[in-house]
Amino acid sequence: MRYNKTLNQWNFTLGDYKAKVTVPHTWNVDDEVMTHRGKATYETSVFIEEEYKDKCIFLQFNAVYHSAKIYINNSYVKEHSRSGFTPFKVDITDFVYFDKDNIIKVEVDNEKSDNMLPHSGDFDWADDGGIIRRVELQIREKDCIEYMHISEDISAIKNNTASGMLSIKTNINKPKKICVYDYMTGEKVIESESLNIPFENLKLWSCYSPNLYIVTLETDNDLLEERIGIRKIETKGEKVYLNGKELYLKGCEWMPGSHPDFGMAEPLDISIKHLKQLKAAGCVFTRFHWQQDSTLFDWCDENGLLVQEEIPYWGYPKQATPLQLDIAKQQADEMIYYHFNHPSVVCWGVGNELGAETQETINYVKDIYKYIKDKDSRRLVNYVSNTLSRVENIEKDDATLHGDIAMWNDYLGLWEPSDNIPEHMIRTCKKAEGMPLLVSEFGLCEPHFKGGDTERARILRERLEMYEKISNICGYMWFSLNDYRTHCGEEGENKLRRRVHGSTDLYANEKPSYRLLYKLQKE
Repeated sequence: MRYNKTLNQWNFTLGDYKAKVTVPHTWNVDDEVMTHRGKATYETSVFIEEEYKDKCIFLQFNAVYHSAKIYINNSYVKEHSRSGFTPFKVDITDFVYFDKDNIIKVEVDNEKSDNMLPHSGDFDWADDGGIIRRVELQIREKDCIEYMHISEDISAIKNNTASGMLSIKTNINKPKKICVYDYMTGEKVIESESLNIPFENLKLWSCYSPNLYIVTLETDNDLLEERIGIRKIETKGEKVYLNGKELYLKGCEWMPGSHPDFGMAEPLDISIKHLKQLKAAGCVFTRFHWQQDSTLFDWCDENGLLVQEEIPYWGYPKQATPLQLDIAKQQADEMIYYHFNHPSVVCWGVGNELGAETQETINYVKDIYKYIKDKDSRRLVNYVSNTLSRVENIEKDDATLHGDIAMWNDYLGLWEPSDNIPEHMIRTCKKAEGMPLLVSEFGLCEPHFKGGDTERARILRERLEMYEKISNICGYMWFSLNDYRTHCGEEGENKLRRRVHGSTDLYANEKPSYRLLYKLQKE
């Protein structure tokens, strides 16, 4: 048996301020307490029937930013820390009462911290505190199916179909039955009792044909289903290939959590509005600077939008220590565990703008690259650099050259001065010769740089013309789709503090540069 109950009504306390709130929630968009950085408390109750006395009982939090201490009936159960955007599960079986209400209390803290990623205040998005994603009570059998990770090994591709082997990793040694169903038609296409299942002529998942399948694993007293797509992402030389076909990764990055009414507790329908804008503009690829909810990846799975999901190690410390590596491993474990089966997630990102010419950062990228590849070899692993193009580093190694795709943030003539941008760009791209190079950011940030959206549009047109002429550029990422809320923004205050970096505003209203992006990517 499987019983799930969403817990969305909570009592919220911050000092003398008390309110009834609906989770997902962040206090940093509430007028009375929006400036608070530190601790707050959420409390709710749930009745658990006597019939569940011999079951396992869990709370699943899809994200709490950034640290959470969980109490059941005034007993401390667990703390989750060092990661504010990844899901986690808490076993509360030994702490609950039956046939009566159970009090659940969560102490949340969003104070700056050196012992987490993102580090302290060294990141460029909102630091909204709270239970920012869904919470669910889960009741399971003691010998339940805990998880099912499904890998495809494709041996042959023909006419947009594939043959090969499905391998299932789970805590169950011998399933009763495994079935594979076509997601659209419901037709059963495979039935097996083995965790290694040969398949023939299953439809491929791609940006343009996002075909999906449902896999069910059944035991005598449990059944778990997961949705998958059959696809293969790889690099060869200077190109990226999806299902054996060269793919140019044209894209744009969206910064979630930017609607001032909701912040990081943004409802799914608002998030989908942004994702639809990306897809409508011809994007096939996007990246998230920090981990997102599975519901977003569900949409990307269904609509064929490729994603790089990233560990939010941004900016500092420039020289990674064993602590940052250890935290990155924790977050990688949680990302991989919860998002393994999403075909849209084709890359894991391990950091952004960390002083990539230093040996400490190079070593960090090498270490976390190997750690992730050992757990998930079906995806690419990349690091995003802002040092690849620096004149003083032209003869130096760079951490991004130790990923599967070299990723470079191109702000030549802006954050990085340049007397001759075309020549500077060619010299930079030559440094990554022999491997794919993706321009992972380019754009215009106001008011630090002048010219407004007219200048933004000019940069967009100019850069796309340049990128098309360089052979090892395998794609680009316009930054960004939207103006975005950030605790370090140059414009606005409190919940309206933002960076004006987007082709839409905080409310997703489109500027002329969005319409130009739409036009250029559709050509």
